[in-house]
Amino acid sequence: MRVRYSFSSRRTRDLDKIAKQRTKYPKLLLQVIETSDIILEVLDARFAKEMQNKEIENLVEQKDKKLVLVLNKSDLATKRSKKGISVSCKTKQGITELRNKIKILSKQIKKSETNKFHRIQVGVIGYPNSGKSSLINVLIGKNSAKIGAEAGFTKGIQKLRLTSEIMLLDSPGVIPNDQYSSSDTTKISKHTKVGGRSASQVKDPENIVAEIMKENSKQIEKYYKIDAKSDTEVLIEELGKQKGFLKKGGAINEDQTARLILKDFQDGKIMI
Repeated sequence: MRVRYSFSSRRTRDLDKIAKQRTKYPKLLLQVIETSDIILEVLDARFAKEMQNKEIENLVEQKDKKLVLVLNKSDLATKRSKKGISVSCKTKQGITELRNKIKILSKQIKKSETNKFHRIQVGVIGYPNSGKSSLINVLIGKNSAKIGAEAGFTKGIQKLRLTSEIMLLDSPGVIPNDQYSSSDTTKISKHTKVGGRSASQVKDPENIVAEIMKENSKQIEKYYKIDAKSDTEVLIEELGKQKGFLKKGGAINEDQTARLILKDFQDGKIMI
């Protein structure tokens, strides 16, 4: 069932109640969209096209909300998309532009006579680990939004003030329904590549490295200075020796080695 909220002074109280509920992530995401006037879809600049949630974008359009694509981690991207606003929480690039864009859009939103004191709500959505909370902290100039190293750290809706008239709503990261899978290696590798699944938590990391190697073998081999000739088994074997990741008996710890590759990839150490 889709939940609808009236644009009244009760909206903030309703949001506080929502934040206390332990609902599923997709439902929380829908509630953020229902409650917000402006939506920021945060994408990793390296994988912007792959991370766009068309299902949610269509919903935002249907509800006549204003949508802004935010290309986060732009300092790690070798190629730049022409769509959206490129930002970097690390270098602060594009933050002023994004903040000004939010203010301009906020002024364009009409307020009714019964709701003229309503604060503009800006929902921040995106994949797990796309950097939503870090972006909010940079925008407001404080470490207020909770940040975790693991994908999907944000457990509920966080509400933070950008200005006296604008509130930011941080939401849990969500993988689109049509892309989610708990068994499809190709889909899981895509989620892991863009940071949607933590390198420390995925099953069969060797298989995921093999999928990522299909398109990024040159960059991965260059980073580790290993000529594996696009062979995942050779890469893991040689890197395991290099790092001393061994099991009892001297065999290479393939699981530990594969997870290191995935973590380095997610952290942007391997430039693509």
